[in-house]
Amino acid sequence: MRKIGRRVLAVLGLVVCLGVPQQALAISYEDSLDDCSYPPVLDVMVMRPLGLAATVLGLALFVPISPFAVFTVWDEVDRVANDLFLSPAAFTFRRPLGECAGVLVAY
Repeated sequence: MRKIGRRVLAVLGLVVCLGVPQQALAISYEDSLDDCSYPPVLDVMVMRPLGLAATVLGLALFVPISPFAVFTVWDEVDRVANDLFLSPAAFTFRRPLGECAGVLVAY
């Protein structure tokens, strides 16, 4: 009998939680880029180390890839460099603390 009572209470709790109207905040993609920010602690502890790892990994990939890029798409080597390590480096080192869309490197 206790199991049935617990199940009924759980189902009722779920119905109450789902049945309460919630405020819907409809924002567009462009609006989300304007006010994009991280908490500074999350930025320092998580996002900057991830950006540093992406920069190091991109540089490690760029070194062996660059000779092939020079011979195949020599006019777009700067684009390859931008995609592999310049953008992560700008994300890591040049962006203000807590902002997620601060610096973009143009190629």
